[in-house]
Amino acid sequence: MNRTLPLILTAALLLTACTSAVPAQPADATTSPSAAASSPAQPDAAASSPAQPDAETSAPPLTPKFPVGHLLTLPQSQNSGPVWNTGDALYELRDASNMTPEALVLKTDYAALTQSVYCDIPGCTHDSDACPAYLASDFCVGVMAVDGTVYTYPGELTNVAPTQIYRIDPAAGKTPVAAVPDALPHHMQLQWCDEYALYGCPLAASHQPGTLYRWDWQNDTVQTIPMLADEKIIACEGSRFLTIRIEANEPFPNFGSTEQEKAILAHAVYVYAWLDPATGAREKICTRPYADGYFHNYYDGRIYYTGNFRNADTPGQQAALLYFDTADGTEKTLLDGIPLDTYVIDVCVPFSPAFAGVPQRYLRVLNAGDAYADCLLDMETGDVLPAPAVTAEGVRRPALLLACTASGQWLTTANPRDSYDPQYSLYALWDPADFLADGQPAAWVTMYATE
Repeated sequence: MNRTLPLILTAALLLTACTSAVPAQPADATTSPSAAASSPAQPDAAASSPAQPDAETSAPPLTPKFPVGHLLTLPQSQNSGPVWNTGDALYELRDASNMTPEALVLKTDYAALTQSVYCDIPGCTHDSDACPAYLASDFCVGVMAVDGTVYTYPGELTNVAPTQIYRIDPAAGKTPVAAVPDALPHHMQLQWCDEYALYGCPLAASHQPGTLYRWDWQNDTVQTIPMLADEKIIACEGSRFLTIRIEANEPFPNFGSTEQEKAILAHAVYVYAWLDPATGAREKICTRPYADGYFHNYYDGRIYYTGNFRNADTPGQQAALLYFDTADGTEKTLLDGIPLDTYVIDVCVPFSPAFAGVPQRYLRVLNAGDAYADCLLDMETGDVLPAPAVTAEGVRRPALLLACTASGQWLTTANPRDSYDPQYSLYALWDPADFLADGQPAAWVTMYATE
């Protein structure tokens, strides 16, 4: 049974009709950033409901240009700083002080129920570069673990970001292993990774092709993958990216007016497709009218978005949370009657990913009516469940989901202060059934004291 609560449903993209998967003409991966992308095919007129499946077309096999592992969106938890979950432990960057940009790499060991500085050097005071876990500045820095080794990397290529990827050996120190190459554009964010490389895609000019950059930092090479005009990466699964792009019945003018653009977009569609970065091949999944819906999430073969708007531009405007099921090619309604004048839903990434992780059924959503309350959205049933509250340092606070362990337990964080500063967070491990039943955690984690 579906339930709608006062939720914030924010999203980045308006979406649009669902036709079946049809491979598109691929764009080859190249080693030159200037490689041109082919123009998208002209779509049929936009439909307001999923179209009948088209016949699949055959295409010759393409040769991969490089290996692609298990693609992941680089995690940035809303309840912590940059984090990385291996299933056995959570690695994160934590401010060493509220007064300076200094930071430490911390490790939360799920089995030992302890959080500690990721440093095994006896007598280390963790306040200089002699400490493996110390960072003079955490501006634009992320943390990741690859094949059992922990690294810090520049999350965005800015003047204040580090120019190196560092390997951290808790017993010996940190070692620079790769310098940011000149071939990567300035101010680009590194947003995805696999076991071999980091990926970034700078924002292209409106209605112009873009470029996806692959930084193979282990071999000091850069590859580029052409992106189609108005194409954006919105998720990833396995070795492929999920993309969305605009297709219109006529080209956009180079210096057209706002009215001209609106007239073209009125009959345009958004196209979802899989992109194989190793070959540049695209496989079309579905389309929806440009004017209908916001993309929210991809989970377990389903693309979630808002649609079925009613009473537009009035205080009674409503919408539904829909999903396109890639398994059977149909569109289904998960939640209906969401009052958009008051609530918007923000479906957030709930658990920090691990390479061996599996999709989680319950996703975290933010509660608009209470800044301190989170809820869970059941992506199978559409039920919205309030997160349990715990008593931390004598204060009742919601337990916010942070990570999922390899054993299936959930790691939560609760902040007893009036601020969400991660420096004051308290972690606990839960059995999922107890969490969903508004119970109590199985165990609390002994936190590292940074004050």
